[in-house]
Amino acid sequence: MTLPLTLPSPPRPHRLPPYGRPAPGAPSHTSLGPVRILRWPEQAHQLDQCRAQGVPRLLLVAPTAPPPHCVDQLEDWIRTPADPQDVHARQAALQVRAAPRDPVLDQHGILHFADQAVPLGQGEADLVAVLLSSYRGTVGREDLTRRMWPAGEMPRRNALDVRVLRLRRRLAPLGLVIKTVWGKGYMLDTQPDAQAANRCAPGGE
Repeated sequence: MTLPLTLPSPPRPHRLPPYGRPAPGAPSHTSLGPVRILRWPEQAHQLDQCRAQGVPRLLLVAPTAPPPHCVDQLEDWIRTPADPQDVHARQAALQVRAAPRDPVLDQHGILHFADQAVPLGQGEADLVAVLLSSYRGTVGREDLTRRMWPAGEMPRRNALDVRVLRLRRRLAPLGLVIKTVWGKGYMLDTQPDAQAANRCAPGGE
């Protein structure tokens, strides 16, 4: 059974799904978690904002409107009138796609992130392991040096910088970056466009 998405009066919460007509003065979209619900093509301007901000969004396409072109994996659409269960299922799928996924270093020294993987040498893997222990947090230079080189072993003055430079090149294809926190140390983080290469256009109905 499908329910109309445009009603002459505000819907009663116990009967209609959360994507029904909003009450006067309420936002023109509702959401399940971080997913924005937008009407297409009426809310094309809000759609542009969501795309620019990387906000996951589900488009409710008018019955006679041409389907939108979804630009990445954080966007999906469904034609109205739509079954509430179908709408909620698509919202849930978008939430999964939008969920942050941290990089993982396995026991073989292979770093996995964003559905990709790169094998690391022993020294590279050791450095990544330390940075991962404080993922998106700063690890001090002294702490890195102490954990990378055994007691009594004196590395060259720029040994840590050289190793970080080489590792940056290895991690770049994964969309990961080692940031320099001046005067403090280093931070492992994701590039702003880390998922750009993996974008896809989900299908709609």
